[in-house]
Amino acid sequence: MNKKRKIIIVENLLHVYKEKVETVALPGINFDVEEGEKILITGKSGVGKTTLLHCLAGILRPTAGRIIVNGNNIIEKDQDQLADYRRDTVGLIYQSFNLAPFLNIKENIEFPMIIAGKAKDFREKRIIELTDELEISRYLNSVPDKLSGGEQQRVAIAVALANQPEIILADEPTGNIDVDTSKTVYNMLTEMCDKYKTTLLIATHDPDAINYVDKEINLPKLGGINL
Repeated sequence: MNKKRKIIIVENLLHVYKEKVETVALPGINFDVEEGEKILITGKSGVGKTTLLHCLAGILRPTAGRIIVNGNNIIEKDQDQLADYRRDTVGLIYQSFNLAPFLNIKENIEFPMIIAGKAKDFREKRIIELTDELEISRYLNSVPDKLSGGEQQRVAIAVALANQPEIILADEPTGNIDVDTSKTVYNMLTEMCDKYKTTLLIATHDPDAINYVDKEINLPKLGGINL
């Protein structure tokens, strides 16, 4: 059996928020993620779950350490390169859905593909494919606030997957929906990632999320960690 390649390698990752009181959010952590793996990131409030995802997405530059994605240290990239990285390599899912309220569902899903310069035929085919899989095709002409929380999160999954990213980073993806709907969202998210061979990292307090992943990374409050 061939060993899967490591798509993400995190080495001695440290982030310190320098305000009136310096706060260590990531105390020098080490872990790696194999291609196609589904990872759960857990830990008490304040340990840096969201900070970690923001570092992996290139939104936040950590204080020290390395983040190797596909053999490249993204911490060394400039802002234009990071924008390309976020456009092409990672898809983001937020607790707040993060959908454009003035665009309908079709336009929300299409927008990242337009930014990426995808052809119209590709965009239309991709929208049909994703909305059929996520059972939201009947909402294409609706605006987000006409949908339930669970439906909006399914749209958010489609938006995140639109450009066929290699990695999905989901920050509390079920934080604003009820328990039963959360199960539907987890099932759909993990099934879609399996279908497209997408690596998935979920940061959440939700204990039920462990049932949908391959491995758990529990972040410490203080001190270093090796996983």
